[in-house]
Amino acid sequence: MVATNAVPNFIPSTRGLQFANRFPPGPTVKLGPLDPRWIGIGDASSGLCGGMSWFVRERFDGDLPVPPDTEPPTNGSPLFAAIVRRQVRSLDWLRLPLRIWRMAATGAARAARDTVDREWPRVRAEIDAGRPAMVALVRRTGWNPLALTMNHQVLAYAYDDGPEELVVRIYDPNWPRRDDVALRIRLGAGDGAPSPEGQSTGEPLAGFLAAPYRG
Repeated sequence: MVATNAVPNFIPSTRGLQFANRFPPGPTVKLGPLDPRWIGIGDASSGLCGGMSWFVRERFDGDLPVPPDTEPPTNGSPLFAAIVRRQVRSLDWLRLPLRIWRMAATGAARAARDTVDREWPRVRAEIDAGRPAMVALVRRTGWNPLALTMNHQVLAYAYDDGPEELVVRIYDPNWPRRDDVALRIRLGAGDGAPSPEGQSTGEPLAGFLAAPYRG
């Protein structure tokens, strides 16, 4: 039997930001009014997926529309600053990157098992409560902390949870206006170990974590 549920009235094409997570190089935080823009903290070109996902969740919770912009906001604009603030919050005082690194360091088999046994029930509980869930995707396993930049944050809003496969539908800031983006994990049968199949748009998937959200 397949258990299916979805957050009412949420689909990425209307509730998600309409622009992609592709920002030109530039500091995410300006160092005072005299910052000439070639110095600062962070680099927007590394992505603001956590801030975009948080922003969308916040707008949905408040039943507010997202901006209609189809191009990323310019560095320093009010919308850019709003997304950056939420990006910082999404990192949870750097505890989320540490959790991602820990899952990656455990290896593929443990990451997949922890995803299904520990993290997925937390994500599912959010969806069952009618709320999109912040999710951190682990793209690769291994000890290298420099690989953290390969990982990603999204919003999960629907699922099909069956005996053989788990399908989690997501708003992915890298794929705006797409309602067909999903994560797939082969659950196996009996004592078979879970095996992530990847993301429907072609990106790899080693596992995922329920990420914090405090609106």
